[in-house]
Parts: sequence; C-alpha cells; structure tokens
Amino acid sequence: MITVYGADWCEDTRRALRQLRRLGIAHQYLNIDEDLDALERAKALNHGRRRTPVIDLGFGGAPLVEPDNDSLIGALVERDMLSRDHVVERLAIQNVGDFERVLRTVAGAALTAMSAATARHMRIPVIAAGAMTALSGLIGWCPAYHAAGVTSMDGPGDRPDEAKRTSWLVSRTALEPRASALPVAINGTGAQKAQR
Repeated sequence: MITVYGADWCEDTRRALRQLRRLGIAHQYLNIDEDLDALERAKALNHGRRRTPVIDLGFGGAPLVEPDNDSLIGALVERDMLSRDHVVERLAIQNVGDFERVLRTVAGAALTAMSAATARHMRIPVIAAGAMTALSGLIGWCPAYHAAGVTSMDGPGDRPDEAKRTSWLVSRTALEPRASALPVAINGTGAQKAQR
C-alpha cells in the first residue's frame, strides 16, 4: 500500500493525491499536521527533514520527496505498479476537471430534486438529465466533451487556484499523455516492463 505523508495546505500534496486518484492507485493519506506518528515516520524517511509530500511506495524502495507528476509516474512504472500504456489509458478517461465535477454533481442532484415540481410529462427527461449530469461529475467523464474532443483538465475547470491556462476547455490532444513521452524506468528491466 502506498502511503502519502503530507499536509492539507500543501499544493504538492494535493497534486500528488489527485494524480494517484486519477491513475486509480490505492493509497493511504496521513496528514502530518494532525498525526505526530506520521510526522515522525515521514521525517525518518527523509533523513530527519520535514517536507511534504513524502510518498512511501513500499517494497523497501527509496521514498519520493516532493515528486512532480512525471517522477511519480516514473516510479510507479519502474516498480511495476502500472505499465506506461495503463497510465495513458487511465489519464485519458477523465475529461472533466475537479472543480467542474463538483458543480456537475450538485447541479445534477438539484435537477433530480426539482423533477417533482415539473410537469408530469417532463419528469422523466428532467430526472434523466439530472442523473447524467451528476454521473458525469462523479466519474469525471462527459460524453459531450468526449465527442467534441475537449477537456477542462488543468484549466480553471480543474483547480481554479492551480490552473495552467485561462480558457475553460482545450483540445484533448493538447493534454493527452503519450506512452512515448512518459518517463522510462531506470533499472535494467524497466524498459521491458514499461512496454507491457
């Protein structure tokens, strides 16, 4: 089990947790501001220094300290937790940013709740629209965005305080990771593992 030692206020911790969630990697998050044992373990993994996040991938390997997304993906591929192709597939599934996901879920629930107040012949379409909107928020995938080839990931529709651009939507191909562009594992068998 991967353990992430971090802090709620830390941007790097939030980014790493989001990346693990998007990749579908099971992990445990321990907030070092609230758990003194977790703080001591994190410091022990990082030669006595307090930095966040510290990610223990298990298997006795070296922990990752404040890794960027590429380093985190590279370590997961190197340790054979994911193949490069799985990384591409899992990151390509989502096309709705986190902030927009919340908006869609709330709007879908509101539409569904409002269906009782609509005309009888409109209830089923309103319920269906509410359910589809809420579902797209929960899973982070919008069929309309998919058909149009756009995404709100990494923009103000993802995390407004961490947006990399000002436009809400961008072409999907601009953000899609390619297996050839992903970090290659360093050890001797890493290239073979990455091609699986």
